Amino acid sequence: MSHSKKLSLVLSCIDYRFWPQALPLLQKKYGDFDLIEIAGSSKNLTFPLEKEDKTALLENIGISIKLHQPHQIILTNHLDCGAYGGSKNFKSPEEEIQFQQEELKKAKQIINEKFPHLPVETELLALNKVKWNYCR
Repeated sequence: MSHSKKLSLVLSCIDYRFWPQALPLLQKKYGDFDLIEIAGSSKNLTFPLEKEDKTALLENIGISIKLHQPHQIILTNHLDCGAYGGSKNFKSPEEEIQFQQEELKKAKQIINEKFPHLPVETELLALNKVKWNYCR
């Protein structure tokens, strides 16, 4: 199935607080994309609850690549993610940010090994009052 549209592939969390504002933010930055939503997002690559979770996620990424030929993969995590125990699991916001950035780096490495022909971007997002923003 060939597509003339330039697409990305975004891996996102299912958190209802996340997608209403964050997905349009990502679309504005990256354009149209295939979307894979799964609780914990990249946690399923770095520390899946079950081995099959990682396998299924990688298979879904492969299906998107086969069907829609995305030109890049965007891995997103967000602060206060319930799959990681939420912000309360960290001593400080800085510790949580550092942890999530490390998780994204690990997930990126896994994707790079499995799909070396595709560039991978990472985005850590944070809810600021009622609006999602990129977290640097």
